[in-house]
Amino acid sequence: MNKKFALLLITTGILGGCEQFNQESSSQPNQVSQTSSSIESLTPEEEQEQAAEAEQQAMLDTLPAVSTDDWNLNLVNNWTKIDESVEIPLKELPEGYPVDERIFLVDERIIPDYVAMIDAGKEAGHEILAVSTYRSVELQTTNYNSRIQQYLDEGKSQEEAVKLTEDYIAIPGGSEHHTGLAIDVMDTEWVNTGKGLIAEFDTQESQQWLVEHAAEYGFVLRFPEGKKEATGIEYESWHFRYVGKENAAYMKEHDLALEEYIALLEEAGK
Repeated sequence: MNKKFALLLITTGILGGCEQFNQESSSQPNQVSQTSSSIESLTPEEEQEQAAEAEQQAMLDTLPAVSTDDWNLNLVNNWTKIDESVEIPLKELPEGYPVDERIFLVDERIIPDYVAMIDAGKEAGHEILAVSTYRSVELQTTNYNSRIQQYLDEGKSQEEAVKLTEDYIAIPGGSEHHTGLAIDVMDTEWVNTGKGLIAEFDTQESQQWLVEHAAEYGFVLRFPEGKKEATGIEYESWHFRYVGKENAAYMKEHDLALEEYIALLEEAGK
């Protein structure tokens, strides 16, 4: 009797263990199913947010080894005035590169890359010339006030005149031209039309060539289309800015205005 009872207990234990194992095994597909269901239940907005976060992290991970304190990343705009205490090593552009005989000053450190870019453009059949470079705060003040007065003379209100002016002209102290790193350009054909600095300059093959190749020489189109919210300035097809080759390549690849690029560097602690 004892042996039969012991055997009964062993058999019951084995069967009970099998039953427990079967219960645990049968519950696992449900757990996997629940997890899959949880993943699949993401809304389109959540999926989009996750994708954006992943893209942002990828951009942070591939940033160049640069600093926002670098001289070629000096940010000046309507919210960030030029530090006039910092001396800029200004030098005149070589003869033949400006559009006329006026003196065109730039930060001397950008001249080799600028000359290389213009010479490459010439080899490609484009006679690209500088029409505006460094401006003092005093000269910017004159330009700014003059444009406001022009709109007032046309019958615009003071508020309208200021807004229209600031769409294209930075406030004194907030112009990129104070840095010596910005150059407005045209080509000889466009100069001869007398149309001046207007967005339609981008119909010129020379401007299109610059947009395509400027980053190879460290320059970017400073105020691209669709970036006014970031830059504060409307699209300027003629305004190119030196940031250095590494920065320019990254900005072009990710379609970033300088403000957006600086913000990304600051987020990364650079």
